[in-house]
Amino acid sequence: MTQLPPGIRAIVDDIEARDDGRIAPASLAWALRRPVQFDDVVPFIRFDAENYRRNLVQKTDRWELRLLCWKPRQCSSIHGHGGSACAFRIVRGSATETVVGARDRVWTPGAIVEETSEELIHQVGNNADDPLVTLHAYSPPLPVDAPSPRAGRSIVIVGAGFAGTALAYHLLKQGGSDLRVLLVERGPWLGRGVAYGVESSLFRLNVPAARMSLDPNMPDDFVQWASVTDRPHAFLSRARFGDYVVDRLSSAIRRCPGKLRLRRLEAVAIERDGVRASNSELLAGETVVLASGLAPRIAPEWMAADARIIDAWDECGLATLPHDGRVLILGAGLSAIDVVSLLATRNVRGSLVVLSRNGLLPRPHLEPHSAARALSADLVHDAPRSLRALLRWVRGVIAAAERRGEPWQHAIDSLRPHIPALWRGLPPEHRARFARSIRPYWDVLRHRAPADALALVERLRGEGRLELLAAQVLRCEPSASHLDVDIRLRGGAKRRDRFDAIVRCIGPALQHSEMETPLIRSLLEAGLAVRDPSGLGIVTGEDGALVDANGRASSTHFALGAHRRAATWETTSVPDISVQAQALARRLLAQSI
Repeated sequence: MTQLPPGIRAIVDDIEARDDGRIAPASLAWALRRPVQFDDVVPFIRFDAENYRRNLVQKTDRWELRLLCWKPRQCSSIHGHGGSACAFRIVRGSATETVVGARDRVWTPGAIVEETSEELIHQVGNNADDPLVTLHAYSPPLPVDAPSPRAGRSIVIVGAGFAGTALAYHLLKQGGSDLRVLLVERGPWLGRGVAYGVESSLFRLNVPAARMSLDPNMPDDFVQWASVTDRPHAFLSRARFGDYVVDRLSSAIRRCPGKLRLRRLEAVAIERDGVRASNSELLAGETVVLASGLAPRIAPEWMAADARIIDAWDECGLATLPHDGRVLILGAGLSAIDVVSLLATRNVRGSLVVLSRNGLLPRPHLEPHSAARALSADLVHDAPRSLRALLRWVRGVIAAAERRGEPWQHAIDSLRPHIPALWRGLPPEHRARFARSIRPYWDVLRHRAPADALALVERLRGEGRLELLAAQVLRCEPSASHLDVDIRLRGGAKRRDRFDAIVRCIGPALQHSEMETPLIRSLLEAGLAVRDPSGLGIVTGEDGALVDANGRASSTHFALGAHRRAATWETTSVPDISVQAQALARRLLAQSI
């Protein structure tokens, strides 16, 4: 055997002592605990300019030992080990490990990491300013002897929530070995986003499992994965759906020879040749896709910066709400229903006030489920092109369904596939009027809640523990013990209430003034995008291509999900985004041939 430095020699001897054909991760990790000096690894240190370097130290047909060398900001792709057991040790520097489905882990010098699952999908990288050196042991040896080159079709996706992950999934599923995808995400998750990043099983989906497949070609995929084929219309937990997305992404990563990377950075500008991050780094890409999701609505002027004012998805904040206090829930939509259900399950005994401008709760899903009949293409083609007339037409569709003995939910569901076309038929000023005045009434019909969740709300109202108000908050004055809130009821009457906490469930931004994040402003200032005249976002084509200041549809800059709202309106739910992601992946890969 080749002469090895003493520290490396001790590790090799320990591995060989346990070499019975297949060495467990715990045994590899134990061997790596042998004292290693920096001088022991100097003979194996090699760096590359563009990619991290995997340098062979020792290898047999049953195990291998490698020294990996990383310059600042170099990282592996997101990968599995093909069934090989793995353990690694940080020799110098700090490593950031992204495990698909979990929060990132940072490993400091001397740390020994035992990857207990051979099905692990992860990425290791150097986010620090100093070089990183890591010693890795594998059993059996990895099938690939060197990292793949970075050359190939490069696509940068801004946002790694559901929309960005769905696009990455479909790119990997359809792509080949030349595919290079970079996800840029500042949050802690991959594939979950805000909605599916919750950990409590008490937060439920508001869409039946049968409509939540990541792949439109396999509509029962989530149902099969979740083993609910006997109840496909169940409302499963958001956390479970997040697990499903992560599992399907992991499978796509294992199968695809292309490469997917993740950078935990805040994207602050989209430029012609890539994305500019908050650390001034340019993340180069031939194609950029904006998939950063819904922007939160800007907090009103009256809302004080107070620890007792929390967001609907802040699980830690919700856990601290007083059990016997008085809580104001701002908003009466699906998030508010979730919060009420969560507090009731945790036996919060205080009183709740649910407040929104219109005081409208979501309407119930149809139970038991039954399928709606399709609307005729001719009927939709002849639909009016003005808002007032279109509203009358929709009421007629609902009335016709009810005359046939069908529930009104069927009529709304039959309209859903045609909403983008109906929306595009309206003049911009009519779209803006709909968003301003009609949207709350449409939303309670379109975005429905499970019947049992609504029954809970009604029970609490009947017990006097929950009050539903159509009102507006005028002022909030925090004191040491309470939040004093001035409220104006619909009709003009005013009252002052005292609360122990406030939960924000006020939904996403809709108008330009609220939606224009630094990313959007960078696109507008560079002329790569223009504001939609409806005031609801930026102009995009039917395939999501951004339309520039000269009216040209881009072949390199695209939007996915919420950023298509001005063009199609219904574009933020899983069924809509899955279809968009699949079609956009097909377009981008065909374009690269």
